Amino acid sequence: MDSITSILASGLRSRAESLDIAANNLANSGTTAFKSELERYTLYGAPEAIESNQGRDFTSLSPDLRQSWINFSQGQLEHTERSLDLGLEGNAYFVTEMADGSPNGNLLTRNGSFQIGTDGLLKTKEGFKVKLTLPDGNPLPPTFRFDPNRPLDINSLGVVHQNNVALARIDLMEPSDATKLTKSGDSYFALSDSASLKRAVGAEVHQGWLEKSNADPVSGGIQLVKISRQFEMLQKALQLHAEMGKRSIDEVGRV
Repeated sequence: MDSITSILASGLRSRAESLDIAANNLANSGTTAFKSELERYTLYGAPEAIESNQGRDFTSLSPDLRQSWINFSQGQLEHTERSLDLGLEGNAYFVTEMADGSPNGNLLTRNGSFQIGTDGLLKTKEGFKVKLTLPDGNPLPPTFRFDPNRPLDINSLGVVHQNNVALARIDLMEPSDATKLTKSGDSYFALSDSASLKRAVGAEVHQGWLEKSNADPVSGGIQLVKISRQFEMLQKALQLHAEMGKRSIDEVGRV
């Protein structure tokens, strides 16, 4: 494969990767607490090609998706009037306790659309338990349960009241290094083994609100069109280069 074909093919691959990311962001612009992704590219060159040209031949370099990174910026809060919808303001996450034996461990989320299960525990819509403590921060007793027939009042610190009695507190945590988080589903994050959690400072809970996706559908649609056009241009350039190569071969063959 000649260098021009290689560069154009690499460009097509990078645009296809960008297209996937942009399409996923746009598809989740209405997903509660979804965090959009952005890509970061670098130039890649095969070590053999760089060594043989003493690193001076830039035609041996091609764009390479080094990584996609998560945009953790705050999404807008939307009023729902549902008492078990909780919106977070500030750098904090709810901690969900996975089922015993799960290989994924606990997951973090900012999607505060909760419910009281038939067992009297606060849970996500997927059925994961929301991690709680006593109001003073000590662990809850194993027998702790809410009365599913009575409403909950939750203040800005995450303290949960029922019948005007403070019964529990929602754990609001933040990772020591947000770059160690990886997505697990549309609005959940897994924590790598090398990262740790600390109690969130300055975060507030808003009862009856939910955080919207931080993916803007308007700019996402524009980005999708822009990437699609770039992809089409690279395709045409690749076809034109192939045709020129074929014509040169045919003409040399006639001579």
